[in-house]
Amino acid sequence: MIVDQQSNIVFITYKPKTHFEPAILRDAAEEAGAAFLLIQIMARGRVMEEGEKHFFIAGEDRFVLIEPPPSAPPLPAASDKELSVIASVDDSADPVRLKIVQSKPVEP
Repeated sequence: MIVDQQSNIVFITYKPKTHFEPAILRDAAEEAGAAFLLIQIMARGRVMEEGEKHFFIAGEDRFVLIEPPPSAPPLPAASDKELSVIASVDDSADPVRLKIVQSKPVEP
């Protein structure tokens, strides 16, 4: 974990195949007398489609993708190709929702 006190940013790195639990992060921040206003992740995974919903699957984690605003790049298409994404986390629902800010294919 890296804490940048000047910008009030916390960087947390998970080991591969570790389950992402935003509630644990929020509980730890609360115990320290702080709160996360925004959780943003960098993750590798695949986009899958089920009916009209898109999901981002990263290891054991499954996130519902939130449709981006018209000014943002469109959602990546469902594919077997692995993507690297940067996304904002909305953990107010189950499963957790992601708004992808940036995505690119992972180089083999």
